[in-house]
Amino acid sequence: MVFTIEPDSQKAAQNGGHDESDTIKMTSLGADILMDKKPPVNGSSYSVFPSDSSAKSSSTLNIGPYDDIVPSQISLKDRAKSCCRSCFTLDTLKKRLPIIVWLPQYNLLKLAYDLIAGITVGLTIIPQSLAFAGIAGLAPQYGLYCGVICCFVYVLMGSAKDITLGPSAITSLLTAAFATSFSPKLPNGDTDPTMAIMLTLTTGLIHIFMGVFKLGILVSFISFPVINAFSSAAAITIAVSQLRTLLGLKGVPNDFVAALDNIRQRLPYINVWDMTMGMSCILLVVLIKKLREIKFKDDPNKPTPKYILLFRQVVLICGSASTAIVVILASIILYILESNGIKAITPTGYIKPGLPDVRVPSFSIHIGNYTMGTSEMFSTIAPGIIVFPFITLIEAMAIGKYFARVNRYKLDPSQELLSYGVANLLTSFFQGYPITGTFSRTAINSQCGVKTTLGCTFTGVIVIIGLAFMTPIFYYIPKCALAGVIIAAVLAMVDVHTFVALYKANKIDVFPYLVTFAATLLIGVQWGIFVGVGVSILILLYPIARPKLLFSSVQGFMIVTPTTGLNFPSAEYLEIKALDRALDVEKPNHIILNMEHLSFMDFSGIQAIKSLLAECEVNGMKLILAQGQKRVRRQLKLAQIKNLIVAHTIQDAIIKFTTEMTQDPKDSKEEQETDGHFISRL
Repeated sequence: MVFTIEPDSQKAAQNGGHDESDTIKMTSLGADILMDKKPPVNGSSYSVFPSDSSAKSSSTLNIGPYDDIVPSQISLKDRAKSCCRSCFTLDTLKKRLPIIVWLPQYNLLKLAYDLIAGITVGLTIIPQSLAFAGIAGLAPQYGLYCGVICCFVYVLMGSAKDITLGPSAITSLLTAAFATSFSPKLPNGDTDPTMAIMLTLTTGLIHIFMGVFKLGILVSFISFPVINAFSSAAAITIAVSQLRTLLGLKGVPNDFVAALDNIRQRLPYINVWDMTMGMSCILLVVLIKKLREIKFKDDPNKPTPKYILLFRQVVLICGSASTAIVVILASIILYILESNGIKAITPTGYIKPGLPDVRVPSFSIHIGNYTMGTSEMFSTIAPGIIVFPFITLIEAMAIGKYFARVNRYKLDPSQELLSYGVANLLTSFFQGYPITGTFSRTAINSQCGVKTTLGCTFTGVIVIIGLAFMTPIFYYIPKCALAGVIIAAVLAMVDVHTFVALYKANKIDVFPYLVTFAATLLIGVQWGIFVGVGVSILILLYPIARPKLLFSSVQGFMIVTPTTGLNFPSAEYLEIKALDRALDVEKPNHIILNMEHLSFMDFSGIQAIKSLLAECEVNGMKLILAQGQKRVRRQLKLAQIKNLIVAHTIQDAIIKFTTEMTQDPKDSKEEQETDGHFISRL
């Protein structure tokens, strides 16, 4: 079938599509779709006009008809039995515990790489966890609690060798937004962690549920522009929230706009010592990270000495452990200053020593005379229960898939969901807030050449050692140094290049990006993702509700071609547009509905066909459907629409119209009285 566009629609064509008002002339009507013929069905008001056997398809390829593939019907009972049987097989056990697969092939060389990577990541996670706890609004030790058990869970269940679990900047910010900002204060002035721990428990349970039923597909409904915009805006919000610590200010709110305004008003009260130390830490972190980008050149004709290779490895480790190096240097400076009686820089302060108490999460809060019941607590954190599982999953999946592609191994999304779920579930018993995979520590793990998930074991041991023996030393870590480290880390999350690429590739994607970015900054992190997903879904659904319709005029007939399916959002729209276009001429056109793109029609679509047929009869017009697929024809047949005609091809429909227009009305009336309906030839 060949279409030529008239001058009044050339502008729309140049814009990459046809407008609803495009007028397209059909210069060839040879696009026939071969259909199987079936014996007539008596007693039905549904009819099909047969294809002219002399008509030839314009296609040069001999493509047969599409078959409707109907899956075999399996009872729910049989499916349940099959699922239960599969749960107790060796293959399933290997999937659920990947350590069974790689442990028999483990050797000393892999152990060396895993040990170096695990220790390096461990030195990074300690200062980061202390800083992330501050973002979450909790005491510093709760950040370390997040890294106690999750590392060991991932060793057993993780399918990605590079991923390291623990607190992240975004999960910490969301914890503050959904939980700790509504939590009461303890007598010592710290925020009660009960709601944050409950959020960890619910996140773990939802992840396990999603993993068992393979519901990770739900994340596909959150578009990349929304994710990217949310991450960039959240990074900016985190950086602004750390400015108060970097500048030595207190009482600054967490909200982006309010925080900037408060800092502006209190500029004269900045602690110059804290600001100098914090800015220096940011600069040092950025410079030390550059060591990872050094490209060493070897002489291909000479072997590289081992001491040079060792030196390069040390340089790489230093570049990867930039956070730990900067925090250690800042702590030494603070210790020297306080030893000499100079107390100008704010220290982290007292951190509760020892491992966390292992206990079941509490479902209520009791502090003195104040009590928050279970129902009130769940209603408070309800938005977080919805958001957290998806945000943590998105962050971890994005990281995991990236490093799996770079290092060429397979990532199992369902298994990852289960591992995150179990890790969060157990972390709640160790009084930690929600955890996920983090990009910075995963990148360090990969650059150190980690071979298996056993590297996480050494990371977990470092965290345990830190909690058990090193908390007195953590007192001397400057708060401004932790703030500087976090700012340096999150600013790398602000992705400007992606926005430019979106603008060049598809300008429609810019709209949800900007809306999500603005909502996250102005309304709040806890609502920005909701707004972004809502806008993204509306953009996704709009073409379904308002499909593109192609209108073709030939010999007094109007051919309407929907480019998508006919479902309830678009059914009424098609009916109205087709009728208005057919009546918008001096002599109403008969309507041929070209169904070549319709693979499915729901009940609303069938009702729209009935309504359009009735309107056509009222206005002295005829409606005929052409080129319907086998499944759609079956649905129309079962609907038993009176006087509905379905032709095999558009050419058949035009022949049928021409025949009826030239037929004697008296003969037509006698035929209707005799038959009462058209005879189906399917």
